[in-house]
Amino acid sequence: MSILLRISRELDVVGDITATVDNPSELLAWARILSDPTIAAWRADDSGHRYLQVTAFHRRSPVHGQVTAVLHCGPPHYGFWDQLIPGDLEQGGRRLLSLKDLAAAWSAMPIIPPSDPEATDG
Repeated sequence: MSILLRISRELDVVGDITATVDNPSELLAWARILSDPTIAAWRADDSGHRYLQVTAFHRRSPVHGQVTAVLHCGPPHYGFWDQLIPGDLEQGGRRLLSLKDLAAAWSAMPIIPPSDPEATDG
């Protein structure tokens, strides 16, 4: 499918899209680009895994539909999660956040050179 999408002359997406991002800075970029995003932190009911999600309805080409970016806040991102959600959430819990909350948590993260094996947030 990815090859077909690359060779298509034009691409229009009508429907929902979910992008999985690798680090908090990517999630922050999605939150800044999307209009009127809903930002939520949540924990899965069954596994207890932590996630941050940015969702917005997009009405401009080439995408028409709900756009969601999700960050799994596993071990490399615990520091970022702790900045956003002091005291954590219970399994199945959800908390709405703002763009300001995301930006403040990101700016509070230490700047560690990529070669440092102690780096915890990308």
